[in-house]
Amino acid sequence: MSAIALGHVPFGILGLILFGVPNLESLIYIVASAFLHVFYMFFLLNAYKHAELSQVYPIARGLSPLIIVLLGTMFLGEYLSTYELSGIVCISLALIFYGMKIGFKAGADLKGFYFAAGTGCFIASYSVVDGYGVRVAQNAIGYTSAVDIISAALLCLFLFIFNRKAFSGIRQQGQKTFWIGGSLGFLAYAIVLWACLYAPISIVYTLRETSVLFAVLLATVFLKEKLTVIKILLIGVLFLGVGLIKFSL
Repeated sequence: MSAIALGHVPFGILGLILFGVPNLESLIYIVASAFLHVFYMFFLLNAYKHAELSQVYPIARGLSPLIIVLLGTMFLGEYLSTYELSGIVCISLALIFYGMKIGFKAGADLKGFYFAAGTGCFIASYSVVDGYGVRVAQNAIGYTSAVDIISAALLCLFLFIFNRKAFSGIRQQGQKTFWIGGSLGFLAYAIVLWACLYAPISIVYTLRETSVLFAVLLATVFLKEKLTVIKILLIGVLFLGVGLIKFSL
C-alpha cells in the first residue's frame, strides 16, 4: 500500500508540471481528500488483517456507491432516474452479498466486516469530495496530482512515526510495486476524476466498482480459478446493473 501510494508522487509532480496547479477554490477539497485517503488506507489494511481480499474488497466497494447516492442527493443535488438508481442498487447489492457469502463460508472474523464497512464509508467520502472538488478545479490531472502528493506526505509522516521499516522495504523489495502500481493507480484515478466532469458522481464511482467483474474473469482465465455458480450470478447481476445505467443515458 505504501509503495503504491508513494509511487503516485513522481507522476503527480509530472502532472502538476504538464497540467498546472489546481485553482485555490479547490484547495479545501484537495486537503480534505488527502486526509480521507489516508484514513481509507488505514481501514483497508486493518480489514485485510481480519478477513480475506475476496470478502473485504466486494463489501467495501459495494457499500460505497449506495452512500455516494445518498450524499450526492442530499448535498450535491444529483437526482438519478429510476433506471440509474436500479442499476446502482443491483451492482452494490451484488458485490455486498458476494463478499458476505465468501466471509460466512470462510468463517471470517466480524472485525473484518466492520473494517470493510468503514472502508466503504471512507471510499464514499473521498469520492464525493473529489467528484465535487474536481468540478471546482476543472483540472482532473492537476487535482489528482495535488491530492496524491499531499496524501503521500501524510503517509510518510505516519510511517516515520510508527513504521520506519516500510521505507527500506519499499527500497529493497517494492520497487516494481512503486513504479508499476504507482503509475497504474495514478492513471486509473485520473480517468475516474476526468469522468466526474461529465457524468454524475454516483454513476462514475458505481461503474468503477465493476472492476470486481474483471477481477473474477481474469482470475478464471489466467489463474485457472473455478467459475462457480455464485460467481456466474455475480457477473449476471453486474451486467444487469450496467445495462440499466446504460439504458438511462
